[in-house]
Amino acid sequence: MTSSFEPFEQAMRDLAQRLASRQQLRESVLSRLVLHLATSMADYMDEPLRAHGLNSTLWTSLVVIYAAEGHRLKPSELSVFMNSSRTNSTRVAKELERQGFVERFGSEQDRRQVFLQLTPKALDFVKENMPRRRAQLKEMFEPFEPGEIDELERLLRKLLARFS
Repeated sequence: MTSSFEPFEQAMRDLAQRLASRQQLRESVLSRLVLHLATSMADYMDEPLRAHGLNSTLWTSLVVIYAAEGHRLKPSELSVFMNSSRTNSTRVAKELERQGFVERFGSEQDRRQVFLQLTPKALDFVKENMPRRRAQLKEMFEPFEPGEIDELERLLRKLLARFS
């Protein structure tokens, strides 16, 4: 069985032969493999959410707000949890609000502070879909032994440290 990554790998092998540059082939293939895998995982994780007008970013934002005290969070806090810019978090919040998953309201202590509050629709949606999401994640990593999962996490964190 060939993978969706095989055509790229073959093209890289052909290119390395033509350029007589096998030295960089492995690093090129590994870096592209990580990017290809990230895209494939995002597609896999987004698939069940599409019917609800959501993607993984919107879902994760819902879960982060769900986990916050009182199911509410400041947009700036959402930005930190999501590891994204405030501009992107604002877009996410607007989309969740447009779909009826969050409402914005001002703080009683400081009207300049805004909170995102999950709506009853969002609370029901998260409660209903969280077990499905957990099952999807479990299924994704099913081929791995526990030790392999630990090693994969260690290696990914080591690679991440390169960019931190």
